[in-house]
Amino acid sequence: MGTSSMFGTHTFDVELDCPWMTTDVYVTFTNDSGDEKLTELESVVIVRTGQDITSQVNPDYFFDLIGDFVDNADYHYSDHGD
Repeated sequence: MGTSSMFGTHTFDVELDCPWMTTDVYVTFTNDSGDEKLTELESVVIVRTGQDITSQVNPDYFFDLIGDFVDNADYHYSDHGD
């Protein structure tokens, strides 16, 4: 998944759209650089109110968004040990 500089904790914003609401949220995740290459969803927070809705969302949807975010990450010089 993506570049090695994407290991660690990252946050991005995305518009969450569902039949009863559209809102901007911050998605925070951690990519573990260990042997298992684990990705953990840390939080999904509504931008406007600061309300944490992590327990109320489908994590699979957000793992897809995280995968897209990491796959589209810009190259960083440390990705090849330069």
